[in-house]
Amino acid sequence: MQHAASYVFHGRRFSSALLACLFLLTAMSAFADVTVGLPADPGTGNCFPFGCAYNAEYQQVYTSSQFAAPIAITDLEFYNTQVNTSAPEMNSGTWTISLSTTTADWDTLASTFASNIGSGNTVVFSGNLSQVWAFGDTLTIDLSTPFNYNPANGNLLMDVVASGTSAPGGNIYFDTNSTDSSIGRVYCSGGIACGASGVVNDGYGLVTTFSTGSTTPVPEPASVGLFGLLMAGAGLAYRRRLSR
Repeated sequence: MQHAASYVFHGRRFSSALLACLFLLTAMSAFADVTVGLPADPGTGNCFPFGCAYNAEYQQVYTSSQFAAPIAITDLEFYNTQVNTSAPEMNSGTWTISLSTTTADWDTLASTFASNIGSGNTVVFSGNLSQVWAFGDTLTIDLSTPFNYNPANGNLLMDVVASGTSAPGGNIYFDTNSTDSSIGRVYCSGGIACGASGVVNDGYGLVTTFSTGSTTPVPEPASVGLFGLLMAGAGLAYRRRLSR
């Protein structure tokens, strides 16, 4: 009877170790949302390319060092917390957004749009963003195609082509950062199509959150290996206790 009681006790110990291993593996494989560009410039913002009648191409690059691990991007978020124009709605039109991995950085963007587009270029959204709006709202763009970004392969480029846009309710100025050496942009002055080349702004762009949504990431091989070691250790400890 004493041996049976000991078996139950050690079995509980083993179950606890197993749960601890599973918790550690989950923590290691969970990717948090990433926000680039904080803190926002106080009392100012920019309506390009989402908040006004911007009918042209727009690019913004994000330095890879802002991302601690690979991320499956499922939506983009932009903020309106600094400038209140009392606009009651988002402007309408069509925005086509692509993401790619690029060698261009915040201070090395080319004025030619095509030169900045990198590998894996993927159209992740195309449609209208019209919606009811109030100051303080967040523009959340759910991607029709998630984008798997690995910062080890380069920087992240967002390319936006806007057409047929209008702002009947007034412009919306989204939060920006003008002193951040992790973002940069290329845009068409005046929001009018400028052909193949635009104006480069080093160290300036929209504050952006890259969200993982509900996507469950696949554990990295190193995480799986560590889990195996932890399990082996827990099993060895269990067998030693049973032999006593």
